Amino acid sequence: MKENTLIHLLLLFLLIGSTASSQEGAKPLFNEPTFKSTLEQLKKEKGARAVLAAAWVGDSPIAQVALGESMTGVPATTTMTFRIGGVSQLFLGTALMRLVEKGEVALDDTIEKWLPDLPNAEKVTIGMLATNTAGYKDFVLQDEFADEVLADPFRTFTPDELIAFAVADGNMNFEPGTQQRYSHTQFVILGKALEAATGRSMKEIYESEVLEPLELTGTGYSSTPELPGPVLHAFTSDRGLYEDSTFWNPSWADESGPLYSNLHDLALWGPAFGKGELLEPSSVQQLTERPEAAPPTGPYFATCFVVSNGWYFQNPNFNGYSGMFGYLPEQDLTLMVFATQPETPVSVHPAKEIFKELVTELLPQHPLGL
Repeated sequence: MKENTLIHLLLLFLLIGSTASSQEGAKPLFNEPTFKSTLEQLKKEKGARAVLAAAWVGDSPIAQVALGESMTGVPATTTMTFRIGGVSQLFLGTALMRLVEKGEVALDDTIEKWLPDLPNAEKVTIGMLATNTAGYKDFVLQDEFADEVLADPFRTFTPDELIAFAVADGNMNFEPGTQQRYSHTQFVILGKALEAATGRSMKEIYESEVLEPLELTGTGYSSTPELPGPVLHAFTSDRGLYEDSTFWNPSWADESGPLYSNLHDLALWGPAFGKGELLEPSSVQQLTERPEAAPPTGPYFATCFVVSNGWYFQNPNFNGYSGMFGYLPEQDLTLMVFATQPETPVSVHPAKEIFKELVTELLPQHPLGL
């Protein structure tokens, strides 16, 4: 009986994010020394120049760790800014549902009213774009696009240029609403549709619907190479030489990943997002549910993020930055890893590999299911 009571207290602590003072004797699943030592070993095994990582339960930090160098002779620190790529889509999903609640847009609105010249515009809805069920090809996978980015990584791409790579042949991956496949193109189109529907820029939408209400002052929208310091520098060998890619132009990602942030802001964002603090309960349900066109079992793409085995997450790999951000509702746990590439990489996505092993080592009872 005594053992069962202690287990109950432990689970209660993790579920509601209580402080130590309110749950004396309750302990988190792991502590900072364990987290840091595990991270140090994984950094070596998976290959990373620098690693920034954090774990929080509710609004209480378990650990925030910085390992390695941002630049030669410049240690990485937990206060550094970095591009978060596809983690931006977690913010986008919440912003979208707030617009839906306000009646500025509906998930079943077809995009022909704003973008009538796109293939199947009369069939594709706002909701399909957000759940990756619209069927547009991914411009990132087009050889011509990749060649142009690597030829001039400082080039500015417009949304229309990006969409053109994907629709040049007039073909879709599948009939809208019948399957699910990730495509950066769908977020570019979604951004254009939302701007037309609201009369506001996506920067204004992010700020007014998410960043300002939550006072996330270290997070911002960036469509240019500029970043607020101190900056975690990124590196890549994509062009055949190892070079600093921190200030490569991010415009090619457009609305699939326009935000930058830091560990502290993302830790605050985790429970705010996961608990739907800015949304009505019905919107939270819509945000997280499995789309009809998604696979019937296993991981699926909800509204702008992946759901797998109880975890909500995104795992971007962007201009030399790799990251994985996850929220586990059952434990009110926010876990994140962001990493940069060494000169001789072990993995093309070190942050994802480190994150997965952290979960295996420290949270074996909550596997990712990937």
